[in-house]
Amino acid sequence: MTSAEFEAFMNQMDSLSARLDKQRAKFEKEKVQIDEKIAEKTKELENKRRKGECGRAWQVLQQRIDMGKTCEEDILAGIDKSPEAREVRGYLTQNMSYVRDSVEDADDEDNEAAQARVALDKGMTRLREWESQYAAQRNQAS
Repeated sequence: MTSAEFEAFMNQMDSLSARLDKQRAKFEKEKVQIDEKIAEKTKELENKRRKGECGRAWQVLQQRIDMGKTCEEDILAGIDKSPEAREVRGYLTQNMSYVRDSVEDADDEDNEAAQARVALDKGMTRLREWESQYAAQRNQAS
């Protein structure tokens, strides 16, 4: 490899590295925004539960969560054996197929959750491909 070829190769590597860094930064920014939105929606849901808008069982369970006597994970996992937790799990089991179908319905252009999941999956696949290419090119240079 001549000096000019090596320099061109290194420039290409630098360019690819910069693109990877830019893509990572973009994904990190999107992740922060998604995390903030999830936190906001979680607070809204907790307030609805406290007000009884999600039913009496969730209202009781949210009071117990607020007092530190249970947590959402224990309720959903079946560790919390209270009648309210059993009621909530029964309701969730009945509706899980609807939720799964909703998130997986990528053919519906109006389904924001499915479309966001598809876009994120494509972006992550692209990032992994770029990283693989970058690693392969670095190995060739060695």
